[in-house]
Amino acid sequence: MELGFLLIASLVALVVPLSGQISLVLGFVLLGLFVFYLWKVAQASVSEPELVGAAARIGGLPARGRRLLVAGLSVFAAAVIVTSAEPFASSLITTGTELGIDRFLLVQWVAPLASEAPEFIVAILFALHGKGGDAIGTLISSKVNQWTLLVGSLPVAYLAGGGGTGLVLDGRQVEEFLLTAAQTLLGIAALLALRFPRWLAFTLLGLFAVQYALPGQAARYVLCAVYGGIAVAALARNRRHILPTLTAPFRRAPVPAPGGGGAVPAPGTSRPRGPQAESRT
Repeated sequence: MELGFLLIASLVALVVPLSGQISLVLGFVLLGLFVFYLWKVAQASVSEPELVGAAARIGGLPARGRRLLVAGLSVFAAAVIVTSAEPFASSLITTGTELGIDRFLLVQWVAPLASEAPEFIVAILFALHGKGGDAIGTLISSKVNQWTLLVGSLPVAYLAGGGGTGLVLDGRQVEEFLLTAAQTLLGIAALLALRFPRWLAFTLLGLFAVQYALPGQAARYVLCAVYGGIAVAALARNRRHILPTLTAPFRRAPVPAPGGGGAVPAPGTSRPRGPQAESRT
């Protein structure tokens, strides 16, 4: 389901490099998709997680105290972000200017270390404990958040800050957006079979490093073409998974069977069988 949402959001977001702006209408569409994603995730069946450390202590609190603590932590985190976001971004740009470093590259390298460190750490811990599916799922869910809530919020924030109803991008921003979209589509195309092969890991890492070694405009468009070519090949190879992935967000979630006999598949679906099918669920 997460891959389906990510694929739809990525296709919708391609309007941005084609139009050269993030319109307010597109922002509301992406925000609506994010709300729909949250609703679908809330409807899905879940199992009780194994809590350890601080999470176990919080989980062991009474319901009222646990909710108050989580709410307090969320408010504190939001206050820290609001307080530090603008000085952090400004200092990155100023430092890049003083040192003669491309500010785009500096922001791409340093900012993710701060903003995306939590999901990286969680994903790495999952992988270290042999839970590769949970690790990839964490990163895919984070990417859905970025392509829907984050991108959709930009024109809203721009309007609130005194701008117009469309956030117009310059040439470099369009290139970077297109490059990111091409990277995302390659990842989705290769993961359609719900497998993360080693060749994909090395390919993504290698191409990601090349964009910093060759930061010119021509190189970025060449990389977009390379990403696109590999994505087309991966889509052709996994073509039987494209339609199920696109329709996954709109299918009804399985409901518990009477008597605790597990989940009953939605009408028109079959119960998965075998280890491969279990790993897909």
